[in-house]
Amino acid sequence: MPIPACSKHLEPKITFRIIRRCNFDCPGCCTFSHIKRKGAVRLADFKRAIDILASCSFEGILNISGGEPTFHKDLPSLIRYASEELPNAHIAVFTNGDWIGSRGWQRKLKSLFVGKNVLIRFSLDRQHAEGALLAVDGFVDGKRLEAVENQRKQKARLFMDAMLSFEAVPGGNFDFAFKGSISEAGRYMADIGDVPVYLIRFRADPANRPREYGFLAIDAQENGELLVYPTLGHIPSGEPLGGIEALLHAVELNRNALKEKDFIDEQHQWIKKNRN
Repeated sequence: MPIPACSKHLEPKITFRIIRRCNFDCPGCCTFSHIKRKGAVRLADFKRAIDILASCSFEGILNISGGEPTFHKDLPSLIRYASEELPNAHIAVFTNGDWIGSRGWQRKLKSLFVGKNVLIRFSLDRQHAEGALLAVDGFVDGKRLEAVENQRKQKARLFMDAMLSFEAVPGGNFDFAFKGSISEAGRYMADIGDVPVYLIRFRADPANRPREYGFLAIDAQENGELLVYPTLGHIPSGEPLGGIEALLHAVELNRNALKEKDFIDEQHQWIKKNRN
C-alpha cells in the first residue's frame, strides 16, 4: 500500500535531491544521474530548507533522493533533522539498494531508520537492474540481466527481513518502488513474498515530463547550492523559481494549485451525484 501522492491536508510532495552522483546508469532516469555527476547539499543548507518547511507547518511528503542518497556522508543526520523538525510529515528515503548485503549494511540501514515518520524505499524494477548492468558493462545482455535481477531480489529479501527485525511497519516504514502497474509489480516480485509496493509511472522521456503542480523539487547543484523548482517538469528545461529563499513561495504555489484541483474534483462529484 503506497503512501499517497498528497496528504489529506492538500500538502504537496517535495523531492529533495541531496546528491547528484549514482552508481547506476538507469535508462529513463528522471534525475539524469550517473557516477560522474558532482554536487551534494551541505548540511547547513539542508537544515535551512527544513526550517523553512517547519515555519509553514509542512505536513506533506518529503522525498530524499539523488542520485543515490546513501553516497551522502551526512545522510543519517539529514534524515534525523527532517524527521524531528517535521514530525507531521512523511520522510521517504529512496535507495537503489545496491549496498545491501555488503559489509556493515545492517548497521548502515538501521542508522537511516531514525523516526516513526521515516520510510526507506528500495527501488526494485527492471529499469534499475538494467541501470546496474549498464554502469558496469555499458550494454544489456539477457543472461547477465537475469542474473543481476536475481541478485537484486536477494538484496530486497535481506532488506525486508532486516526492516522487519527493526520492527518497521510494512508500507509505513519501508516499501519497494516499482515503475509500472500493480499487476506488473506483483509478477516481478512474486518470488520475494508479500511486499509493500509504491507504484511510479514509467516515463520513457523524462526530459519532457509534464509540469504537474503538487510535485515540487529542491535540487542540489554541482557547487552544492540549492535551486527550487515549482514542479518536477521545470527541472529539465532549467526553469527554477530561484534559490532556497524561493521555497516558501513554491510550497504556497503548490498548495493553492492542490486546493483548486480539490475544488474542481468536488464540483465534478456534486454534478455527477445530482445529475437528473
